[in-house]
Amino acid sequence: MRLVRLTIALVVTALVASANCFASDFGSLREPGFDLLTPAPHQIDIEADDAYQFLVGANTLRRRINSFPDSAISLQHDLGVSQMQLPEVLLSYWFDSVNAAQFQFRYFGLYGSKPQTQPLAFGGTIIAPPQTSVGIGFPGQKLNPGGTRWYTFGGYYERRLTPLYQDCEQGLPVFLRGWDTRAKVGLEFTYNDFRINDGSPKFSQTSPFEARIRFHEKGLPIPVIGLEARRWLAPDFAFEVTAQGYWANKWDSGRSEGGTVYDSQSGFETHWRVVYSNRDWRGFAPFAGVNYYYSKYTQTSAGVGNLLRVQMIGPELGFNWSI
Repeated sequence: MRLVRLTIALVVTALVASANCFASDFGSLREPGFDLLTPAPHQIDIEADDAYQFLVGANTLRRRINSFPDSAISLQHDLGVSQMQLPEVLLSYWFDSVNAAQFQFRYFGLYGSKPQTQPLAFGGTIIAPPQTSVGIGFPGQKLNPGGTRWYTFGGYYERRLTPLYQDCEQGLPVFLRGWDTRAKVGLEFTYNDFRINDGSPKFSQTSPFEARIRFHEKGLPIPVIGLEARRWLAPDFAFEVTAQGYWANKWDSGRSEGGTVYDSQSGFETHWRVVYSNRDWRGFAPFAGVNYYYSKYTQTSAGVGNLLRVQMIGPELGFNWSI
């Protein structure tokens, strides 16, 4: 927590300092015509992209009720999820050439299924194993994440940092000149109703529970910080890199289930893109790149233990339209 607070404080300090130093010089930052690196006052940026992510590493789902044992369910090996689709929309409104408000929406699409090969303890019951020679279990059951509803909503304040250093670049190496950098801070909330077979796989016995985890019911909005940087590579082509992350450890969710439920969340994502921007296209700039995403969500108390950890990387395509 101390590290997160210190990092947020440093970002906020940089944001405030950049505006205070050049608050009277907003208009001079605007060049004639559309400029990918320099927003105009009252400009609206609409960014949309679609990423096809391939899961890497250990991607795990767990659900414990009281002291009943729980299994570490692998998204790849137990549910057949090898890739996910992440469409995203990011809206930005620039009050001037330095300050902006942002809203982000992201949807997580999970695909895949796999025949069950072993019994899985989940949420106080057993998801049935395959049929055996003595007739125990159910034949041919396939497990999948069908019915899962997973979204994120984010609201941010963004500020350009370029005015802090743009007059001091002459002595820097060529590679370090010409970058437009931005920092942002805000809140993100995750709505995640994770389901196995839409909550109703075949159980080994009659179960009062569904095979689902409503993470959002005990989840909290989490502070997020981020950085963005753009630089021209060649006429009409620019390089863009973004990074943002969050971390919260055992925050009181305000909910009780066998005792206080503590919410822990951590995540990081980064985008590396090549953007095509032609002034004749009137602010429309398509891009292609690579996206890395990591997230870990844990909710714990004496009566419940929920875990979802995902890590993925893959290509993305999208566009930015400035009006």
